[in-house]
Amino acid sequence: MNRFWLSLIVILCFVNVCFASEIVFNHPSSSKEIANNMPVLKNVSCKFTQEKHLDSAILKSGGNFQFVKDKGAIFETLYPIKSTVSYTSSKNKQINDIMKAISNKNFAYLDKNFNLYFSKGNDLWTVGLKPKKGTAAYSQLHDIIIKGKSDIKFIKISTIKNGTTEISFQQCIAN
Repeated sequence: MNRFWLSLIVILCFVNVCFASEIVFNHPSSSKEIANNMPVLKNVSCKFTQEKHLDSAILKSGGNFQFVKDKGAIFETLYPIKSTVSYTSSKNKQINDIMKAISNKNFAYLDKNFNLYFSKGNDLWTVGLKPKKGTAAYSQLHDIIIKGKSDIKFIKISTIKNGTTEISFQQCIAN
């Protein structure tokens, strides 16, 4: 009997976590509504952890993250392999444009390329993005979920072919 209750609790916790991430897509929104309900995001430096889910494999990494509103983001991975990826140039234009648009509350790019979703509760906000048919992202990207409070705390990127990437940010300091 105890095994039954333990199994039920584990299943309910798993379902709750999965459902909570996807619930934002039940709330279509406009860019104006999102801009009016989100805080002004600042330049920030954080620690990050990342999990990339590919088929049955999970690849974990982590390190330092820096976001500069007018330039973009820099991920300095410290483990398992040291590397630096900069989303501050035209080379990574799509990700850079998304991050800059959200942080600067400039939704022209997002309105053109994505269906927008938004929910807010207990000072936590969630933005959901699904690519519009006919856009460059449509054949590559399933959706993006971004969660935060005063800063971005979590990003989940679900792609069509390359699995899901979840990034969590901790110990953030505004610059």
